[in-house]
Amino acid sequence: MSKPFENIAISLSGGGYRASAFHLGALSYLDHVSYRELPLLQSVKVMSTISGGTFTGVSYVLALAQGKDFKSCFHKLYGLLQDDKLVLEALEKINHTQKWQAQGKNKNLINAFSEVYQARFCDEQHLSLLLHKPLGHLNEFCFNATDMYDAIPFRFQKTGKMGNGRIHITHKAAEEIRLGDIMAASSCFPGGFEPMAFPGDFVRDNNSPLQEYWQERKYPANIALMDGGILDNQGIESVEMENDRLPKDQKIGTYIISDVSPRNAPPFNIPDGKIAGLLGNLTLRTIQIIHAVITLAALAGIWWFWNTSRLLLIVSVLVALFGALVVLAIWGLQKLIDNLVTDTLDQKSETTVILKNLDILEKTPIKILWSLALTRFFSLSSIMENVFMNRIRALELKNLYVSKEWDHKLISNNIYSLYTDYKEAKNIPHPSAQMLATAEKAATMPTSLWFSSKEKEAGMLDILIVAGQITLCFQLLRHLNEEINIPAVKETFSLETQSDLQALEANIRADYLRFIEDEKWLLKALIAQGVYV
Repeated sequence: MSKPFENIAISLSGGGYRASAFHLGALSYLDHVSYRELPLLQSVKVMSTISGGTFTGVSYVLALAQGKDFKSCFHKLYGLLQDDKLVLEALEKINHTQKWQAQGKNKNLINAFSEVYQARFCDEQHLSLLLHKPLGHLNEFCFNATDMYDAIPFRFQKTGKMGNGRIHITHKAAEEIRLGDIMAASSCFPGGFEPMAFPGDFVRDNNSPLQEYWQERKYPANIALMDGGILDNQGIESVEMENDRLPKDQKIGTYIISDVSPRNAPPFNIPDGKIAGLLGNLTLRTIQIIHAVITLAALAGIWWFWNTSRLLLIVSVLVALFGALVVLAIWGLQKLIDNLVTDTLDQKSETTVILKNLDILEKTPIKILWSLALTRFFSLSSIMENVFMNRIRALELKNLYVSKEWDHKLISNNIYSLYTDYKEAKNIPHPSAQMLATAEKAATMPTSLWFSSKEKEAGMLDILIVAGQITLCFQLLRHLNEEINIPAVKETFSLETQSDLQALEANIRADYLRFIEDEKWLLKALIAQGVYV
């Protein structure tokens, strides 16, 4: 068995700003607690990140490459996360694409965000800095996206294959990739953003080494990259692959999975899509007939008022245009639905009967159509966000926990674990009521790319950071008590290691008792040291 807490891996899950802030809190606690006279964070050798976790991961790895410490990263990221102007800046970029630093990009929302990330989070730096500069204690980073072409992960990493086993690039070709583009690709979630085109949205110019290498390999012109959380929202597979690459004497000794996923999906409530009154009882055909009649009447008005009243003539023209547009819009909607059904069935020459039957939708009341559409939209959203991702998470975790390779090495730093599991913890005092309230507030915040005004007023950024600190403190203490302290495991360590682990447990327990007295003591200390941008 590898020595615990010597070669640590940590993965930072996706989850928008909730994830970024929670993981920032977790890292800040690792930077605080000492093991063998060094911050425990110094023992982290491997870091894998997804989506919102990539915001924190890129920020920290960039700080290391710039020769800075964790506190410098904390101060900068803390200021950025509490800033409410990032979204406005991205929308402003959409309106002024001529000012973009990367003019070769597709002019869409995700690339507007990447421009902002590159300037605000990444100091205009490129992947070359992270590949060639020493990163202190860190041996490997992996920022994960999803390759939609092959439906497998796409990894931006220091020592492993850049891309994946099917489509990959050399590290030399990857040097020009902007860190802001990596952040955007890792957090490009479906529905909110368009896919990013690789390499089109990542190249420096048309004669770039990345573009040349890509064309030499005869890959598709572009592949679509999206949020890494689509396939693995915890970044687990990347850590497993890195562990497989490591020599036997350098295997990962402790793996911390920092995860903001909810314990259970929220109950599904069928949305109330009722449209009351006369409008709800109308059908598309009725509306089409009404507007056709209005259009004909307006055309007659145009003829009648041509030489008599300029004002009524203008009104008639406008009414005729509006009525005609409504008729055409309903007709176009019908054709769109017909084409969608035809393409879906892939029987373009055999759909006459089906399409004729679809005409019945024109006789269905609008309130029924609206309810059908809403229910399908929200059920599909629930499948993607809850059922699908939770199932993948369960499978990934199951593979870890049933593997002998990871026995007594895993620490699941789940955002909900403090307030759901504290009663089951052995030899650990119960957390304070304030700690439980903070943990629950953090776990129930929805995923978003910014904090709402209400969340800002509630101090959600501080709540999430504190939740990351107190939860990881609790989970580390529990791991030492319930995994490392098992006699059969303990006896595999040298006496020196046993003594060091005992000292670590004492340090963490002392911090935990301080959190019970004042859950914000560590955050207060960090804030007192920093000047925020």
